[in-house]
Amino acid sequence: MRDAIWSRTLPQQSRDILLRTDDLPRTADVAVVGAGLVGLCTALSLRRRGVRKIVVVDRGTVCGEATGASAGGLWPAHECLTLASAELARQAWASQLRLLEQFPCDFVSSGLLSLVDEAGADRPADRVAETLAAGFEARLLQPAEVREVEPALGHPGRAIHYPSDGSIHPLKLAAAIVSWLRRKGVAICTGQRVTAVDAAGSLVLGAEGRLQAGSVVISAGAWTPLLTAVLDWEPPIRPIRGVLIASERQAERTLRTVVVAKPYYYWQLGCGPLAGGGSEEDVGFRSGVSERVVQDIRRDWARLFPSLAGTAFPCSWFGFRPYCSDMQPVIGRIPGTRSVYASAGHFRKGILLSPLSGQLLAAEILDGRPPALSEAFRPERFPRISRTG
Repeated sequence: MRDAIWSRTLPQQSRDILLRTDDLPRTADVAVVGAGLVGLCTALSLRRRGVRKIVVVDRGTVCGEATGASAGGLWPAHECLTLASAELARQAWASQLRLLEQFPCDFVSSGLLSLVDEAGADRPADRVAETLAAGFEARLLQPAEVREVEPALGHPGRAIHYPSDGSIHPLKLAAAIVSWLRRKGVAICTGQRVTAVDAAGSLVLGAEGRLQAGSVVISAGAWTPLLTAVLDWEPPIRPIRGVLIASERQAERTLRTVVVAKPYYYWQLGCGPLAGGGSEEDVGFRSGVSERVVQDIRRDWARLFPSLAGTAFPCSWFGFRPYCSDMQPVIGRIPGTRSVYASAGHFRKGILLSPLSGQLLAAEILDGRPPALSEAFRPERFPRISRTG
């Protein structure tokens, strides 16, 4: 489990749930490769629709990569214009709200302030109008109004206020989902490295293990193309390293909102710590926290919140966000296969899109055709690789 603020604030009972592993079966109706939130929500949707023999496998721990290193952000209004359609954004948010109703996870509906870059190319009034047209709340605030919403900001300019946005504790959500899945007979098998997959749904694990499944779902985040290459399909998904930092527990409402500036963002967890960062480093799978980036985040924090400039941030961590070249995830059957599917490339929207991604993929697997809503996410928009010549 990654040493992030999420693991440091996770109750022991939830930690035990995430670190436990089940015996690996030899067969399954559906095998899900990847135990991040996208993979877990896929298993959740399949089980809710009646699939009984499901196994989730992961080379590490549950939510040990992108989910466990994320910011836990739920920003449907702020992000709605980056999705292929307003309907996708609305359905994603509705699905997420239903999930949070069943699985409590420190959801903080604090609202979000996106600070306007007056020297840049921001079109705040247009963005507000487009967000309202998409069905989400948004309002352009003048500096005095911004200060009223977020008193900790030192010298605010204008900002767009999205009152419905907020954050969750992703590991608490994951632990609740895993507990439910296990009660329903789903096997969660960690420490299992998949070394090969074939078009018929057979997985090779380690040197000798093999799992035969009726269908396989590859939800391995930035590692997905490494697994699908043997199927002559490599979606343009690559890792973007992001660094975040966090403080010890602070007074309640030290920050009242999520504050999104350029290039970083800041918020307060429901359990008290302040956190921020969100760098985007295109460095491949190079591990580690860059001290240069950490110092840059701290300087930005002091600039935005001068009265809080002395805050200590003893916790820092990194993760690899799965970035897809057209900024939309791939969800559906992999071209050239009969029963191998992908759900990956969610980048910054993995928390928000996980429930809807699971529902869309479960519908395709069980109904035999992709839902109309998933059109923009179809894997075949990226052609297979020709190995001839």
